[in-house]
Amino acid sequence: MGWTKAAIAALMAIAITGCSYAEKLVYRVDINQGNYIEEKAVDSLKFGMTKEQVKFLLGPPMLVESGYPNTWYFVQWQQPGHQAPTQKDLVLSFDDNNQLVKVDGDFTPGESFFEAVQ
Repeated sequence: MGWTKAAIAALMAIAITGCSYAEKLVYRVDINQGNYIEEKAVDSLKFGMTKEQVKFLLGPPMLVESGYPNTWYFVQWQQPGHQAPTQKDLVLSFDDNNQLVKVDGDFTPGESFFEAVQ
């Protein structure tokens, strides 16, 4: 009778741990939310660009606060399959003449950021 209880306990342990491995076999869709931010597009940003030029490069921002219309927030959130989600932020600041003056967040501006806008 003792070996049957041990066998049942072993089968239960295998069944419980097997569920966590079986979940990895099930396909999970990649989840992308927010803005798709390309490093190449961020490198193309230049000091003094207008809001329209920035919108042409990056698309519309995810968030523009009503009290601070000169600060644009771009948020990229991704969860590929069974992996942990990642989030990248890009914050652009404009002056009162609607010209780009500052880039913050997880992306750094390119080396040509302070070159003249053409």
